[in-house]
Amino acid sequence: MEHRELDDEELRKIKVKRNVVGGIEDAVEGDGEETEDSEIVFDLPEELGENEEYDEDLVGLTPSQLKKELERREKAAEEAAKNCAKLLEEGDAAYKEGNLEEAETFYMQALLYDPDNVQVQNGLWICRTRNFSDDSVFYSEEMAEEFSTANAEVKAMVRERVGARLKKELEEAEREAQPLRETVTAGQAERRSAFAGNRKYYFIRTCIAAIIMLLMIVGIAVSAYFIVRTTTNVPVILTGVFGGLTFLSLVVTLVIGRKLLVAQRLCSENERTSSTEDGERLVELEETIASLRRYLED
Repeated sequence: MEHRELDDEELRKIKVKRNVVGGIEDAVEGDGEETEDSEIVFDLPEELGENEEYDEDLVGLTPSQLKKELERREKAAEEAAKNCAKLLEEGDAAYKEGNLEEAETFYMQALLYDPDNVQVQNGLWICRTRNFSDDSVFYSEEMAEEFSTANAEVKAMVRERVGARLKKELEEAEREAQPLRETVTAGQAERRSAFAGNRKYYFIRTCIAAIIMLLMIVGIAVSAYFIVRTTTNVPVILTGVFGGLTFLSLVVTLVIGRKLLVAQRLCSENERTSSTEDGERLVELEETIASLRRYLED
């Protein structure tokens, strides 16, 4: 394939032509004028700078459209920065007055305009923790997820203020969780075999009851078949007998089947960690451990 560098001083255009059978011909450099057989024209802006990001929305724009779009974006960025600064100022004022809830609201609104603003994020975490006197926020999975995406400066500030305290709480949670993990796992394993045996017991009996019921239905069908083909009352009597037995076997099947469902539910509940008191406490500890680790580890 032949390679040729285009002049950076000129606007580069690439035309993609389709041939008569729908295939795409080789791309050629042109002067930007559309021809009858040209269908798609891509205007490629100059090469991006070292710190610039590629933006697909800018591909295909004419120089005038590109200039207009960049001006619009610059204006929008200036407006967002102005709104963020105003909300940050109002949040700081509310914080100085001791109204942390109102300050938190202003900071959250400011983040909508500038999610990476360090001052806003610092103020927000100070308000959420009531100036780092309330650790309840650190046990929230949602807050931990948000903290994991915060700026490095914000993470460093929070860890400097409460890192030692959170690390101690994490160690205590791990110390309490370790024996519970063994207890809960051992209890599940012990109950698992018993519950599985109970389920098997009722499964076999449910199958037997269902088979008996099907045989009674077959008996009804065979007896009914001979009612009009014989002159005796035997088929009628047998039809009635099999009908009664079918009803009885249906009741037995439903009763045993219900016990089978209960046995199956016990097996499922046993696999759920929080099904016992110790298991429920273990789940709480695991959530706490996971949340605290997200605050202490990157």
